[in-house]
Amino acid sequence: MSSEQFDLFLILLRLKSYLVSLIDNPTAAEDYSYTEEFLERKYPERKEEILELLVNYNIQSDAEIAFNEKIHYKFRDMVRGREKASGLTNILEKFHIDNIENTVREKAFEELKSAREQKLKEIVSVLLQLARVWTQRSGLEENVDNFLLLEEEDVIRPEEEKELGKLDSDTMISYKTISKLTELYLEQLIEYYFRFGGDIELSGFIKELDEFKEIVKAKYNELFKKSGLDPQKI
Repeated sequence: MSSEQFDLFLILLRLKSYLVSLIDNPTAAEDYSYTEEFLERKYPERKEEILELLVNYNIQSDAEIAFNEKIHYKFRDMVRGREKASGLTNILEKFHIDNIENTVREKAFEELKSAREQKLKEIVSVLLQLARVWTQRSGLEENVDNFLLLEEEDVIRPEEEKELGKLDSDTMISYKTISKLTELYLEQLIEYYFRFGGDIELSGFIKELDEFKEIVKAKYNELFKKSGLDPQKI
């Protein structure tokens, strides 16, 4: 097997590894969308060649590559079709291609799956913490509203006024906690997208964050102007 043909076989194995780490449902990927994305990013110079081979060997979708346990036999046939020399079988045995595929499937795939599941658990944990803090805020705001109503009516007692001050402090802590948890969630989301196949979507997401920064800046400028302050001096 020539070096070029051996490289082709490894590219196909890496493609399967990528698709297994990305696709959970055999019916969720009925075309070559993920394959095209992978090849465009990793091997653009061989993209058209490999897509043509997949079509010629009746491999019809991303899901078939990911879930067909015998797909590596088709990969070998594809490589044989590109190789004119007669010693392909011996070369495959020499380099233990079957063992390589099994190692990738049984070890690398499991490691990717385990890492992905762990990251999902971390993300869900942060979201649950956020949900709890927001639920607590509902009770805080209701208590603050009740004390403010008493204050407006000039019937608030000293101990209630003291409690109102404590509620104000708790409210600020709550805001800070929500902000920090949101930052943590975004960090986890970015890492998940980048590691597990969402890096193309991540690029657009980051651009949207920049747009949010401009929206917040505009709101502050408007607030300062309404308050008679010069936004440039803030």
